[in-house]
Amino acid sequence: MDFKKEAKIFAKNLANEARETGEAAQIIAKYARGEKITDAENTALREQFYDVLKMAGIGIPFALIPGASIILPLVIAFAKKKNINILPSSFQDKEEIKDSENENNIE
Repeated sequence: MDFKKEAKIFAKNLANEARETGEAAQIIAKYARGEKITDAENTALREQFYDVLKMAGIGIPFALIPGASIILPLVIAFAKKKNINILPSSFQDKEEIKDSENENNIE
């Protein structure tokens, strides 16, 4: 693995999550002003809320637990094997997102 390439991808994904969180904040502000939000905005807000919870679930233990940086990739790999999606959408491959959406539509 090329560390520089992986670091660039991580930074890009993190920036994308920050942008999406900003968009969610704008939707919340719109709702707080008493304006109607669309179904698409409601869906985007819900998805971003889940992503924020996922980031907190990964970030907090990573920051607080010694050795979490070693354990975290193992947890992610284990969750992936069990078809559990613990990474925010920006950190997933586009094919993984499609597969996840298709599974959710079937249920």
